[in-house]
Amino acid sequence: MFLLFLFFCDIIVFMKRAFSGILICCILCIAMSLAGCGNEFAEREYNDAESIVQIEDRYAKENSVFNPIDGGFSLTVSKFDGRKTLWKKTLEENVEAEVRIELSISSGCAKIVYIDSNNRITVIAECLQNQSKIQSVTKSVSFTSGINRFKIVGYDCKDIDLKLFFDEP
Repeated sequence: MFLLFLFFCDIIVFMKRAFSGILICCILCIAMSLAGCGNEFAEREYNDAESIVQIEDRYAKENSVFNPIDGGFSLTVSKFDGRKTLWKKTLEENVEAEVRIELSISSGCAKIVYIDSNNRITVIAECLQNQSKIQSVTKSVSFTSGINRFKIVGYDCKDIDLKLFFDEP
């Protein structure tokens, strides 16, 4: 009788371990399938003003380096999809400033946008698929009182090299 009891205990322990193993495998499979969704969200939201103006960022990137440099900052990224705030400042009054952007990518679509306190979007520089992969732009930007932001928006981007220069208000 005791041996029968031990036999059933072993079966129960084995089934618990098997169930745990199957459960872990299922969770891993689901996680890997979700990770493989790629950049569909980024391509869908690339021209969606409602998504771009959101305060929250949504992006995926690899090998990113962001550095302050004299009069601005630089950003290099090996892969990028989504939208990310590069600069954000709340101003007390309206200010006019010159902004110079040097943007290059090896593939994909990327743009640098300015978003004023009324959530109006101005595209400062843009590199599109099958078009120019290098942009060097100088524009006058009217910073408004309230929250002002620069964002990078892109999908399928590879080898981004960005330099943004301006006299910060």
